[in-house]
Amino acid sequence: MFFKNNIYTCIDVGTYALKAAQIKNTRDKSFKILDTKLQKLPRDTIADGVIKDESLLAAEIKNILDQFKKKTNYIITAVPSNELLIRNIEMPKMDKKEIKESLKWEADEQIPYPVENAAIDFFKVEEDEDTVKYLISAVKKNIIDNLLAPFERNNIKVSVVNTQPMALISLLEYQNLCDNIIAVIDIGFSATQITIADKNNIYLSRTIDTGGNHFTQTLMEIQGNEYDAAEERKFEEGLGADETEDKNQQELIDEIQLDIALGEDNRLNELASTLSAELTRSFDYFNTRNRGQEITKVFITGGGSKLKGLRELLREDLDIEIIEIDPFINTNYAIKHDKYCEECKNELAVAIGLGVSEVIADED
Repeated sequence: MFFKNNIYTCIDVGTYALKAAQIKNTRDKSFKILDTKLQKLPRDTIADGVIKDESLLAAEIKNILDQFKKKTNYIITAVPSNELLIRNIEMPKMDKKEIKESLKWEADEQIPYPVENAAIDFFKVEEDEDTVKYLISAVKKNIIDNLLAPFERNNIKVSVVNTQPMALISLLEYQNLCDNIIAVIDIGFSATQITIADKNNIYLSRTIDTGGNHFTQTLMEIQGNEYDAAEERKFEEGLGADETEDKNQQELIDEIQLDIALGEDNRLNELASTLSAELTRSFDYFNTRNRGQEITKVFITGGGSKLKGLRELLREDLDIEIIEIDPFINTNYAIKHDKYCEECKNELAVAIGLGVSEVIADED
């Protein structure tokens, strides 16, 4: 498939921004990043994963696509994670013609809405003599329609609708970072997605209703700031971690003094601890359901992960190193745009992962 030199334009539609990447697969079974774009959306264009202003988003999508020098009809996007259900289903072996219908009714037991309202995809992850294990993903059909509508306004046909967790796992698989079981923490604007997986299967995928915007809103409440001022302070001061280089202060850094800048108020501390507790619950659930299996690495990404001090807090609470995903590792694009790549790597991981996922599919 690689001789086609396909160019994929990948758009991650987020609540806060559009993130886009153009990926080209190459003859040596790798990929090349041609260009990336990051475009902030007007507030309330999207809320809780639902597009509120379709015409405005359509205009923003057209604008970001027009910025790419290369034009392609192969468009890839992803459904919002907070609307996605991913489950493992084990079934007896059966004829191929029966599988789809049987999986549909098995999925009906797993999803909290009528199966006829769901768009369902599946693939085989494991089998033995008598049974087959499938990974299924399900999302309401109206969510897909809502996602595709602004593209259709521009007469753009989306070629592939993927999922954000699969895009990130594909990226890490390509980088040879998920031979064993890993966890991926994706902290977005309005929510956090925790995914536990290896290159063959997703064991757990869960949405936690705490995202970067919750920290901004908390700062607004504490200090009476306007939104933009609170957003700026959030990234400048983070959770109040002491950044001194004095080695004698290392213990203070590790303990994460979250609210130095906020006096006696510790609501940022409490919010960060709530997120950490939910992640711990997910880890504990996985460990209970998968005795003898161990999470070997934990990765973090998403715009909300840039919050100073948060990564250190999670490392302390989860008792494991937290590794930033870098979608630009070993790419010529990073060499040419090193400062930009460092600043935007958290936001662009899903968009680049969408392209990498397609490259891997072509290889197969």
